[in-house]
Amino acid sequence: MQWITKKQLFMGRLVYEKGVQHLISAMPKILSNYNDAKLIVAGKGGMLDDLRGQVDAMGLSSKVYFTGYLNAKQVQKMYKCADVAVFPSTYEPFGIVALEAMLAGVPTVVSDVGGLNEIVDHGINGMKAYAGNPNSIADSVLSILYDGKLASNIAKNAKAKVKEEFNWNKIAQDTHYIYEKAICKTVAEKQAEEIEQEKAKKAAKAKNTDSEIVNLLNFKKKHAYA
Repeated sequence: MQWITKKQLFMGRLVYEKGVQHLISAMPKILSNYNDAKLIVAGKGGMLDDLRGQVDAMGLSSKVYFTGYLNAKQVQKMYKCADVAVFPSTYEPFGIVALEAMLAGVPTVVSDVGGLNEIVDHGINGMKAYAGNPNSIADSVLSILYDGKLASNIAKNAKAKVKEEFNWNKIAQDTHYIYEKAICKTVAEKQAEEIEQEKAKKAAKAKNTDSEIVNLLNFKKKHAYA
């Protein structure tokens, strides 16, 4: 079988919660199924030496490359040559880098946590993998490497999703709606509070009136027999 080199790309800080170590651990399974796969790790961070040590210990030095920091132009060039972008975070509140990859038209694999989990619909505009699970990461990556039609559809759908849902006009509309909803809720709550206060006043007044009547009757009764 003639293998075509396929490039996986990780882009981000080299810290534990970004999960690069799990992606590296997924490489043996990926390579056993797709011999000419490469992994490019772009970014810098405190785990760089540990990750290089992991790669050496696993005998993957010819398959995994570390680029260090990339500027904006270099990032765009890297996306253009990538066959799949992988973001295997174990913690990710939003996932801007994944959105960048999707907008660049790169089929994307993300872990099922935080913002990444919300951004991607599995098999439609990306692939998901269980966070911290190299086996699951490998399966999702291989799905894209093997299935060109799936990869093309995912890339197309992802780009459309980002353009539709994450542009400034949409963000402005959503922000306006949230503020409007909050203001309406505040007004409604205030009105409800005023109604409850009015009810309490009426109830207190009615109670006082009853007491006054009882006292008046007792007074009249007392003086009737005086």
